Amino acid sequence: MAIETELKLRVADQVDTDALLAPLLEDAAPKHLKNTYFDTPDGQLAGWRMGLRIREVNGEREQTLKLADNAGSALSARPEYNLPVSGDKPDLAAFPAEVWPEGTDLGALQQALAPVFATDFARRKTLVANGQVELCWDQGEICVGERCLPIRELELEMQGEDLKALFSIAEPLLVEGVQCFGLSKAARGNWLAKGQGAFDLSEPVPAISRAQSNDQVLQQALGAALGQWQQAEDAFLMQPGWQPLLALADALQYFRQVLSLFGGLVPRKASSELRQECQWLADQLAQAQAQVRLAKVLAGKSSAFKKLNISDELVELAQQRQQALPSLSSFTALLAGPRANKLKLAALKFATLKSWRERLDAGALAELDKPIKWFADTQLAKAFAELKRHLPKGMSLNDYVDQETRVIRYLTCCRTFAALYGEERALDGLEQWQDFLYGIEEAKRLDGVAQLAARLDLSEEDAEQLEGWLNRKRQSLVSAMDQSRQLGLNQPVYWP
Repeated sequence: MAIETELKLRVADQVDTDALLAPLLEDAAPKHLKNTYFDTPDGQLAGWRMGLRIREVNGEREQTLKLADNAGSALSARPEYNLPVSGDKPDLAAFPAEVWPEGTDLGALQQALAPVFATDFARRKTLVANGQVELCWDQGEICVGERCLPIRELELEMQGEDLKALFSIAEPLLVEGVQCFGLSKAARGNWLAKGQGAFDLSEPVPAISRAQSNDQVLQQALGAALGQWQQAEDAFLMQPGWQPLLALADALQYFRQVLSLFGGLVPRKASSELRQECQWLADQLAQAQAQVRLAKVLAGKSSAFKKLNISDELVELAQQRQQALPSLSSFTALLAGPRANKLKLAALKFATLKSWRERLDAGALAELDKPIKWFADTQLAKAFAELKRHLPKGMSLNDYVDQETRVIRYLTCCRTFAALYGEERALDGLEQWQDFLYGIEEAKRLDGVAQLAARLDLSEEDAEQLEGWLNRKRQSLVSAMDQSRQLGLNQPVYWP
């Protein structure tokens, strides 16, 4: 068994790869690699997050089994087994018995195996960074029958122990059109085979335990955020749309909230530049959120919105505003640009290398290395107490909107530490606070309508009608948010 640690970079068609890679690849000759990937008809191996293939190179065959990887970011680490094979089908019995989930009927699994998709590509590779990193440049395609996806990607795979070397090689490669990428060839092949369905945009919960230290949980939480970040970006790349961008904004927000949550243990100077760049990307993604709000305003014309005398004028203004905001293609360019990708690389470095520990004295290091439970209890209690203090009865809608950051911080604590208390128990009571945040989002949409209307020269009658409509909507929101607030604050405390 080997542990494959690699960073994947997708390369756009317009990138001059000869100029970019010539100094690294030099005279590396291409090899033709043909791979056939196998699974059961019901996708059992994919469900276990395993990849099984037979690779043919120069007439010789090798079977590879890759086990579940880490959180799904561009930097992945996963165990793999490479063994010789003679036939056209993998021999599962050749792999160690412990790799299979308990109770697996290996004979039935072997019998059910069938080809799912194939990859066919040319690879040029060389060792760089004094042999610490293997650089591979792959060009070809992934195919399921007549349906194919292109392969144009760089893989930087660790050969030594110095992970810093991988980042030092990767950073100068992040020119315009070279993008950190999380989807393996197997993941893309399975997606193509299953009919190119929607990607998972869920929010992963860090897999932590009470045996871990504050430092280890920080790394796990940042890893979960980076995995969600990369998954959302991959989904946008494969299926451009506004929902993946909103998921990306959520992932970035969680990453920043985790940095804030552990801010008393990590020197702020160590993350200041990273936090500034995160703010820049958050500001860019706010334009996608504005697009979605405007889309809801326009959709409102088919319901209560159409009752307004000025509905047509508001729709026209909303459409003009939409056209002035960045389009999906603008975000495609943004996410393929050097600044966005160097930010992601910096976030990966911060989470994995943890060079900031070098700035800490013995006392601060000792705090980081303490068991997580006391820190988690304290942060949860503090965040919940802040909600109780700042969310009394009788608040206005604007007052509720002002408490958004406190609600998000509490949700961050709940998500980050959920596994310590029983994930289902810890997350069960969060629906009310999610509803509360939905109310805040609706309040922002209504404010957007009011801002659009402010650009119109309204008659007294139209102004009165608009104000009445807005007030009814706002009061309805306040009532719903009052109920969510009360239910949320009445939830039983599950930490000591």
